[in-house]
Amino acid sequence: MKSPSQFTTVVFFVLSVLVVPAATNIASEAVPERVQPYLWLAWPVAVSAAVAAAVLEIRRRRAAAAQERRGGEGEEEHRHAAQELAQAVRRQWSAEAQMRMLYRPEPLRVRWSSTGRPVAARPAAIVGEGIMGGRPVRLRLHGGIDDIAEKYVQLPKRQLVLLGAPGAGKTVLAILLTLGLLEHRQAHGGPVPVLLSLSSWDPRAEQLDAWIARRLVEEYPALANTEVFGPRAAPHLVTGGHVLPVLDGLDEISAGLHTVAIDALDHLAPGRPLVITCRSEEFEAAVALGGTVLTTAAVVELEPVGVFEAVAFLSAGGTATEARWAPVLSHVRSSPGGTLARTLASPLMITLARAVYTVPATDPAELLDHGRFPDQESLKGHLLDAFVPAAYTHRPPPPKDRPGSTPPAYPPELAHRWLSFLATATQRHATHDLAWWHLHLFLPPAGRRTIAVVLELLTGTVAGVGVALGLGSMVGVVAGLAGGLGAGLLATPPAHPGYANLRVRGRLRLLGRKLVLGLTIGVMMGAGAACAFGLAVGLGIEMGGGIQAAMKVAGTVGLSAGLAFAVMMWLNAPADALRSPSTQASLRDDRLVSGARLVVESLSAGLLAGLATGERGFGLDVGVMWALTAGLGGGLALGLTGRFTGRFQSGLVASPWGWYQLCRTWLALRGKLPWRLMRFLDDAHRRGVLRQAGAVYQFRHSSLQDRLAARHRT
Repeated sequence: MKSPSQFTTVVFFVLSVLVVPAATNIASEAVPERVQPYLWLAWPVAVSAAVAAAVLEIRRRRAAAAQERRGGEGEEEHRHAAQELAQAVRRQWSAEAQMRMLYRPEPLRVRWSSTGRPVAARPAAIVGEGIMGGRPVRLRLHGGIDDIAEKYVQLPKRQLVLLGAPGAGKTVLAILLTLGLLEHRQAHGGPVPVLLSLSSWDPRAEQLDAWIARRLVEEYPALANTEVFGPRAAPHLVTGGHVLPVLDGLDEISAGLHTVAIDALDHLAPGRPLVITCRSEEFEAAVALGGTVLTTAAVVELEPVGVFEAVAFLSAGGTATEARWAPVLSHVRSSPGGTLARTLASPLMITLARAVYTVPATDPAELLDHGRFPDQESLKGHLLDAFVPAAYTHRPPPPKDRPGSTPPAYPPELAHRWLSFLATATQRHATHDLAWWHLHLFLPPAGRRTIAVVLELLTGTVAGVGVALGLGSMVGVVAGLAGGLGAGLLATPPAHPGYANLRVRGRLRLLGRKLVLGLTIGVMMGAGAACAFGLAVGLGIEMGGGIQAAMKVAGTVGLSAGLAFAVMMWLNAPADALRSPSTQASLRDDRLVSGARLVVESLSAGLLAGLATGERGFGLDVGVMWALTAGLGGGLALGLTGRFTGRFQSGLVASPWGWYQLCRTWLALRGKLPWRLMRFLDDAHRRGVLRQAGAVYQFRHSSLQDRLAARHRT
């Protein structure tokens, strides 16, 4: 449980002892006479705040003392978190390896060995002076896809850099290494290997351990559940040696940051296990520019696919397949240094070639046409261009969770157009991730603002229904739409999907903490409504009811909204168990949270405000002008709170699911994307066009993404 900070205690003390009495004395001469009899209420507030400050200080000191005593308990929580994380990672990458058919019909035998590039440290620094005995020996490492994990755990420092040309199979080998290390951990213990893409790391702005901890929580949100895994579980897993980061794609961060990143990696604590993948030329250029190598890391490089391995891979489909590929295989054997052989030496290109010429009606012998394909670039371009149409000539098998379903059939032309739009949009935003909750980035700013207003108007309409039950339909509609408009003008898109945790037992303390935060935000809303009333009176608008009625309405609005916000924040919490990240699951979770927001935050808050203000409560005669003023003021205050804190949104505008639905509708109406976008992306994943990395999709290789984007622009 998070303890209150000393800053919070001081704030409460200052408010109770200094601010409230001073404000009361000043206000006694400044407010109208009819208000002065009520100023005595400030003193009970001051006494309550002083008591609260004392309680918070006692809690803070007790929590600090408890934190010192919980060392053993905290370590047990971290071991439990590591075990849960290992199971989630295993499920995630086992499913992805199966989806990518890494073992069917026969895995491509890729070899690796110590690099000859000047990018590695001295062998003695890598394996230890005692092992080398002070002799100048060259470090020679080599192996294949089957023994990469075994060779890695034999490294004394357990730090490895895996280099390779574009399409050499670095990511695939990283997946296989992760799965192999999980098997080793199950038998011998050790840290949990976690495969993460480095594309979002900015080494100038974020320390590596902090970035890894943040990405762990993004990929596995249950790690943020303090009731199950303790406070700051992800940072403790990283700094406590419970996690082995497998960082894929150092070359995917900005080229100007490569040297900074290598320097930051080299300054990690000695003995920290680590695996990094990077393109060979980019890594060599960064080392040459910065003059820094990873002083305890072995550096190996993927080798080109040999002729024997290429022949075995292309002819693995049986006699008929071998007959169709016979001219190509004969040419590769006779000209191992030729253009075609050098092109097929790339694991990506040979895999694309087999996919493009899977259909019996196609003829692989056309690759021997030197007039059409005079060099490697033309051959690579042909295979990249032909891959998407080939992938959509047949239907993939149905997913395991829906064995009786019929996979959709997409015309290759439409699929190519939609994929080209996605490739161009992601490239424009310098990312490889297709995250459904970031679909709003593909819209112009005016489109995003329009969607924000529409979402808040929908939210306000639901809240207005609740208000209408206590104050009448006209007042409810005006109050809801005015509040939605005010909040929508300042709302910003959410950063991540939400999660619903409906468990009550053991979470009442969390509800108490959220209640304080929710009521604080509600006070902001009430203050906004009160300011709007004052502004309206100052402009000469006849409101009726006087200051007492205005304060009652503003207070009711703030209290009702604050209670609803608190309950929603309590519900919107990570689950208790770690699970493998999934695009479909994250969308379903956020859809559930969105429904809860409409019921809890919107309808319930509106109902409470309407009943408390109407005949069953204060009995105020609230008209349309009151509703318009309170709605606009409260909505603008709520929007400002979210804009300046960067942490709080409410209603459908806080729902990535709501943004996704309107954005995909917008783009589908313009013909940019299909109506059922998630179904299309899932189908593209099963066809091998996309790959899944956590809860996001990516193109199977950046070369395919770049090719589709280039063709789309021209």
